[in-house]
Amino acid sequence: MLMTKSGHTSIRTLSRHARPSADALAAWHAERDPAARKKASLR
Repeated sequence: MLMTKSGHTSIRTLSRHARPSADALAAWHAERDPAARKKASLR
């Protein structure tokens, strides 16, 4: 998805520019983790 949005054709060139923070990665994982989504929907 990031490669498509950024226009990069190689993961190597994308990795030179993509430096997500630990908080951003945790938020991304929380949004996509099936177990976390199930717990949130039960509340």
